[in-house]
Amino acid sequence: MKHSVIYPRIRTLLVAVLMGASALLLSNCGGGSGGTGKADPETPKSGQQKSNACTLSLFQFKASSNPGIATNPSATIAKIQNMNLVLITVPETADLTKLVPTCGVSANATVKMGGNDIVSGVTAVDFTNDVDLVVTAENGTSTNKYIVLVRKGDAEMDAQVYNIMAKYNIPGISVATTKNEALAYAAGYGYANKDSSPKVRVTPTMLFRLASVSKFQCSLCILTLCEEGLLSPDDYVFAPAGANGEGSKEGVLQSMYPGAHAKGVDQIKVRHLLTHTSGWQYATTDGVDPIFTGDGRFYGKTLKQRVEYMVNTPTSYTPGVSYSYYNLGYCVLGQIVEKVTGGTYEAYLKQVEAKAGVTDVWMGKSSKGERRANEVCYYAQQSTDAYQNDMNVVGACGAVINSAVSLMQVVCAMDYGTVVPDILSKETLDQMYTNYTSSGKGGYGFGWRIGHNTLPWASYHGGNINGTATIIARGTNNVNGVLLCNSRSYIDDFDTAIYVALSNMMQRTNAIY
Repeated sequence: MKHSVIYPRIRTLLVAVLMGASALLLSNCGGGSGGTGKADPETPKSGQQKSNACTLSLFQFKASSNPGIATNPSATIAKIQNMNLVLITVPETADLTKLVPTCGVSANATVKMGGNDIVSGVTAVDFTNDVDLVVTAENGTSTNKYIVLVRKGDAEMDAQVYNIMAKYNIPGISVATTKNEALAYAAGYGYANKDSSPKVRVTPTMLFRLASVSKFQCSLCILTLCEEGLLSPDDYVFAPAGANGEGSKEGVLQSMYPGAHAKGVDQIKVRHLLTHTSGWQYATTDGVDPIFTGDGRFYGKTLKQRVEYMVNTPTSYTPGVSYSYYNLGYCVLGQIVEKVTGGTYEAYLKQVEAKAGVTDVWMGKSSKGERRANEVCYYAQQSTDAYQNDMNVVGACGAVINSAVSLMQVVCAMDYGTVVPDILSKETLDQMYTNYTSSGKGGYGFGWRIGHNTLPWASYHGGNINGTATIIARGTNNVNGVLLCNSRSYIDDFDTAIYVALSNMMQRTNAIY
């Protein structure tokens, strides 16, 4: 089983690489296009075999042919999840019902759109919905089908996403940015469900699995309980009463995991789970994550059974001394929420996020058939299974589903701003955003990574599981952003690429919105 939770150091050189990739994708790789819908016709010589080439190399809306378009937007053309997609953004002033495309195709090939012959640069086409574009070779024996997806928006912003989709085989992405606690940009790209008929396109209010972006929401729940006087970051988690000195309190989950525990376990506090300083680390279980694992010790086990295994496993170091990212800790925090509230984690999460006006937040399910009506489908890569994880086990560490727009609402309610009331007090937010695990940038707070090494982010978090990749950031300039993918690439620089793409979109948001 292949699982990954990766948060690499950003390589700033990737910006130039992505720009170069974009230029290649937008270039005209075939012949030019004339007014006939064919690439410059060439009469075959006597006995010369006609071509079977049928490639679309350029798709463009020229300003000279399209009122309401001041530039000449060109499409990103790419094979994504076995679909030939043509992704293009036009200005808000464009009329989608009658846009005139200019196509570059293989020599002497012909083009049909929506089943009708077109004349490149002349024929107007309705692009309100997806449009099938079929290129037929000169010899008539071969064809290539493309799907044209046109959307209104900011072409420079959208180019960041198109590059990610094309290079990393991502069928659907949702993004949103805010500036000064107001929604600045929100968009959906590609497909939420590529297999349905008709295919379902992504919108910015659709639900995505958040993977580890779920952790900041778990922290929000824990700290809300602390403000309600029902919990403290310094409460012990598993300890029997008196285990940490005369009069020391019983751990919050002592009744759930009673009896004697392994060395170090009784010293674990709530704050240690929040900051990944519990003393447990992957090396404790021979390099295996008890949550995302195919190890026989955990396969088919419930979350409670996995935690029972761990409380009988000595910590690798004294709790609070050293940082080691550990998913199980946040699953335990979810159990603490349920213990303190007497209800489900989902119910309390919904109660907390309702303070930010968000109601459409849920715990995701394991199978495709169980997904919610407005939830995207997930598409795995490299022979992995997007529906392999038991989301009941994953729980608070990575199973939350939410939309890009809703996530921005929540972040705006916990960013020290004055336009949107914060859910937590300034003093509690200070605790959340304190760097507990290192000096300078690059540490961890309560559910957030603090101060990126190179990007202008005050806090951020990424998330990856099979079929899902996410990144959310709170900027240093009152600009926030989120990018959600319904597939996860295993190309080495993928995580860096989505970080850079979101950062570029946030910088543009700051500049023009």
